[in-house]
Amino acid sequence: MIDAFDHVVIYAGDSERTIAFWRDVIGCEIRGEAEWRAGTGRVFQIKVNDSSFINVHPSGSELHPRAELARPGTLDFCFRTSLTTAEVGERFEKHQIPIVLGPVDRTNALGQRSVSHYVRDPDGNLVEIMSLA
Repeated sequence: MIDAFDHVVIYAGDSERTIAFWRDVIGCEIRGEAEWRAGTGRVFQIKVNDSSFINVHPSGSELHPRAELARPGTLDFCFRTSLTTAEVGERFEKHQIPIVLGPVDRTNALGQRSVSHYVRDPDGNLVEIMSLA
């Protein structure tokens, strides 16, 4: 029935801070930002890679259907990266993003030994970045 993961939705409490975090700190492309700013688009997207996206319902937006408890800060993301553990830590330090936990040893969904850093986005969502150990 399912062929691929398409997107997940997050709800932004402060859309400007959400854009800055995911673009400048995490390094993702923001799609649909110009349309959202112009008032012609109701959502914008965080492009994780060529086939995976995070759709953002901006602050003040009430789109339906939606999750039963649709609120900013209710998700826990985990991403794999090709950056080294040191590079991940340096990137968060450069942007003055506090590390909640890490680096800590983990195992990713593919069964590979990994090292994770945990941070929070501007809305309080937990963001885990995994480097191969």
